[in-house]
Amino acid sequence: MVMRLSRLYGKQIYNTKGYYVGYVDEILIDIDRGRGKVLALGLPGEKVGVPYDRVTAIGDIILVKAKEE
Repeated sequence: MVMRLSRLYGKQIYNTKGYYVGYVDEILIDIDRGRGKVLALGLPGEKVGVPYDRVTAIGDIILVKAKEE
């Protein structure tokens, strides 16, 4: 699948347990491999990164695999 990175900015991110995680503020890519590496979340007062391999779906929102508890 091909998608413009600019379409991901501002998208809301939820985990597979249904919790809001944040929104896409930045995207880090691995130039050598040509693939996403990290989604940086914009949260009030902090930045958190989600490894791109945790992304399970991209549509109206982005769904990421929840951490195991």
